[in-house]
Amino acid sequence: MTTKVYVGDTGTVITLDCGADISAATARSIAVRKPDGTPTSWSASASGTNSIQFTTLAGSLDQNGIWRLQAVVSIGGGTWRGETVELQVYAAFK
Repeated sequence: MTTKVYVGDTGTVITLDCGADISAATARSIAVRKPDGTPTSWSASASGTNSIQFTTLAGSLDQNGIWRLQAVVSIGGGTWRGETVELQVYAAFK
């Protein structure tokens, strides 16, 4: 199994550590900026008490390059974003 992520990969689990207890969150998502600048959002699920995760589906990773991801959680009366992280997605055969 490779540790690289490729365009078209499915079943890849992307986990973002929020750095705090978010177990009371009522909504969880990952804000995404694709390499071409297009924004999108992935619905996320809880992963332990401090993290959220998304498992890639067909079409989730449709561009090679640097993807920027942010955790977004709603708790109580507010919504917060986590730090931006980068994910390198490679073209096939790289």
